[in-house]
Amino acid sequence: MKCPRCGKDNAEGVQFCTSCHATLFYKCPKCEHIQSHNDVCEKCGTNFAAFWAGYLEHSFQEQEQLDNDKMKAEAREALNAATLPFAMSRGISRFLLFQVIGRAISFFRSR
Repeated sequence: MKCPRCGKDNAEGVQFCTSCHATLFYKCPKCEHIQSHNDVCEKCGTNFAAFWAGYLEHSFQEQEQLDNDKMKAEAREALNAATLPFAMSRGISRFLLFQVIGRAISFFRSR
C-alpha cells in the first residue's frame, strides 16, 4: 500500500506508514468497513467524528454514574458504621428488658 503523504510503499495490512507514520487506512467503528479516509463511512454512512463524540459522551456519563453509585455506597457504609452502636444497644436493651420482665414474672409466679 502506497502512503498518500510520503509516497513510500508499505506492506499490505499495515495501518500506519513505516516512514512518516501517516494513517494508511481507517476502519469504520460501526460496520468495520476499511477505507482510505476518516470522514464518513462509504458503506454505512456513519460520521466518524459524531460516532466517537457520542461514544465518549456515553462513556463519561457511565463513569459519572459509577462514581455516583460508589459514593452513595460509601456514604451508606459510613452511616451503617456510625449507627451500629445504637442499633446494637437497642438489641441489648431489648434483651435486658425481656430478661428483667421474665425474671419478674418468674418471681411473682413463685410466690
